[in-house]
Amino acid sequence: MEENTLMKRLPLVTVLITVINVAVFFITEWNGSTLDPDYMIEAGGMYAPAFFGEHEYYRLITHFFLHFGIEHLFFNMVSLVIFGHVMENAVGRLWFAGIYMISGITAGLVSVTAHLNQDAQIVSCGASGAVYGVMGAFIVILIINRRNNLRREILRFTAYVALNLYYGMLYPEVDQYAHAGGFAAGVVLCIGMYLIKRIRSIRKERVM
Repeated sequence: MEENTLMKRLPLVTVLITVINVAVFFITEWNGSTLDPDYMIEAGGMYAPAFFGEHEYYRLITHFFLHFGIEHLFFNMVSLVIFGHVMENAVGRLWFAGIYMISGITAGLVSVTAHLNQDAQIVSCGASGAVYGVMGAFIVILIINRRNNLRREILRFTAYVALNLYYGMLYPEVDQYAHAGGFAAGVVLCIGMYLIKRIRSIRKERVM
């Protein structure tokens, strides 16, 4: 394989996001305890009173680069690597980065809004909302591309998502609002991507 081809297929955005998450975790852990909710609020976790009361909107981004403990980080990074490299090669680095970031932001917004009406003391952190966005986009790609092994792959990844939802039911602290918000954002963004590409393709055909 030529070097240029290898560089194109290397999921640089996925690797970069993973490295940033790992680095942020160890820096945060070095300065305190990532299992301490009060400390995680100071670090930039999503927290309704700070977001709405203090207008600290930067938390929409910082919260999905923070994790509660090494297990939380590990699980999310494994999920990111599983779906990230496939998605990045399928849609391109720019679209993948956009889907990841916007899904993470949407997840945080849905989460903080939902928790405002339930319990303002909840602190939300983790990349899972963004990762669920990547999962949602991946399922859209499977359906639109109509691959030969479509049925098997949809069942496999639907089962993966279902297991995550079941895990969340067993552990109430898991933020299902963030997962749902991120997943929905990924689906909508991926559909939008295909519509934009289709419109551009039609315009090119008309020009030619």
